[in-house]
Amino acid sequence: TIAQLAVSAVAIASGACLSTKVDFLWPRIEQLPDTLVFEGVEVTGYQIFEDPKVQKAIAFASTAHIGQFRRTGDPYVTHCIHTGKILAALVPSTGERAINTVVAGILHDVIDDTAENLKSVAEQFGDDVASLVSGVSKLSYINQLLRRHRQKNTGGSTLTSEEANNLRAMLLGMVDDPRVVLIKLADRLHNMRTIYALPIPKAEAVAQETLAVWCSLASRLGVWALKAELEDLCFAVLQPQVFMKIRSELTSMWNSTSKDKSMRRSSIRSDLLASTKEVHATSTHDLLSSNDQEQSNMEDLLRAVLPFDLFLDRRRRSDFLNNLQSNSEASIRKPKIVDDAAIALTSLAACEEELQQELLITTSYIPGMEVRLSSRLKSLYSIYCKMKRKRVGIRQVYDARALRVIVGDKNGALHGPAVRSCYSILDIVHRLWTPIDGEFDDYIINPKGSGYQSLHTAVQASDSSPLEVQIRTQRMHEYAEYGLAAHWLYKESSVNTGSGMGNKIKQSTSYASSSSEDEITDGVPSKYISMKVGHPVLRIDGNHLLAAVIVRYSFNFSYEHTLLFIL
Repeated sequence: TIAQLAVSAVAIASGACLSTKVDFLWPRIEQLPDTLVFEGVEVTGYQIFEDPKVQKAIAFASTAHIGQFRRTGDPYVTHCIHTGKILAALVPSTGERAINTVVAGILHDVIDDTAENLKSVAEQFGDDVASLVSGVSKLSYINQLLRRHRQKNTGGSTLTSEEANNLRAMLLGMVDDPRVVLIKLADRLHNMRTIYALPIPKAEAVAQETLAVWCSLASRLGVWALKAELEDLCFAVLQPQVFMKIRSELTSMWNSTSKDKSMRRSSIRSDLLASTKEVHATSTHDLLSSNDQEQSNMEDLLRAVLPFDLFLDRRRRSDFLNNLQSNSEASIRKPKIVDDAAIALTSLAACEEELQQELLITTSYIPGMEVRLSSRLKSLYSIYCKMKRKRVGIRQVYDARALRVIVGDKNGALHGPAVRSCYSILDIVHRLWTPIDGEFDDYIINPKGSGYQSLHTAVQASDSSPLEVQIRTQRMHEYAEYGLAAHWLYKESSVNTGSGMGNKIKQSTSYASSSSEDEITDGVPSKYISMKVGHPVLRIDGNHLLAAVIVRYSFNFSYEHTLLFIL
């Protein structure tokens, strides 16, 4: 059309054309999917829930858990379906391994909490599902034993750093299939989303354990989005005041409306006083006990933690924001901190849309270019840790929100042209927004030690707040984003070698460098350094944990180790 020719002419005149001629692809608007609900849990848009085997698992779990309820008052089967839904956001929508993972997530509690046994699971759903369910059951059992042991011997439930390291090593050593850990992570994530139903001391103990152990395991598997949500749920429980302060400061920085900005500058203490006045304004029989009020406040904070799958699917993000807007118009009570979370998400969506429009204008006339755009918000816990580590204010955390531009490379066949396109897109970004001095890193030419490659630049976005933009090829993205997970989640071939998950994850460079606890010393991972002769350990014997001491220890460079205990 004339309009398209005009746009192309402007783009060419401005010198904004990309150096390579490849297809430019944006997500197409598709027909809205039919609403899909099981036992009150909506799973619309998750194609895997249309599979007959998954639906059979829901019916099986519903019958098995009939009459059982969660502390929230919800039927127990809703937890099982939520666990499956979390897994559905992490695995491919088709394929036997993916389907079995979701099925096992739905059935993960049936052999522990119902009359069903492993034999019936195997008969109904196959050996692979039964093996996964059995593995999750073992992990849960060992975790419970260790928790009871800590409470009995220390009078508390706080994990020391050494205990957390030992627990992680023990759990990984018991698992032959990484999907078992993934299912347990999904189970723990939904439990953390509803942890407000527990007494405060118990909720804090579970959150501390989750942060020390399960967030680390999520990092090792490469499920970063899930890890970020877990971190923030724990942060909200363990340090609610700091959580609220950081959320409020980010909102004040990102909110482009001056009226709202002035409102966001109000202190956290004022917000708490206002909520207290609201409680006292109610009639006597409506007053909450102090413990109930604490749990109510915790529930509000947990609602302000954005579900990880909002960043994996634009439609879910849009539906989420529309739902919040509908609730506001209907005068449904919504805490300020939930509004703050919505503002953070809206500001990110606005930046994403602005960059998308700029890329469309400057590149749409070039055939063959394939580009995908995504976004993410850094977890509040990660922001808090970075502020402490670098001793900076929140405006100096330039990656608190980030856009990611992924250039297609046809599985590496177009690697060279795709890399050149990355630098062309970088120029477009720097023309659209003002670069922040000293905040550009070229990890394509200078990869990180882990092998990570990408272009990173920090800019002042249109709302005058910092924004990080990452630009990389598809192959670079798969390596960075999925690491080990790309190997074991997206391949139909079996990875079960029966030698423990430690041997599988050792081959992933991104895993080996994902956290400081995995640093190598004299060729030995640091988590094994403490395992020396004379080192006190816990040994599992039937239903008991027995104190033991290592009397012989050998280690080889395939990360296999042999321990001989004496009681």
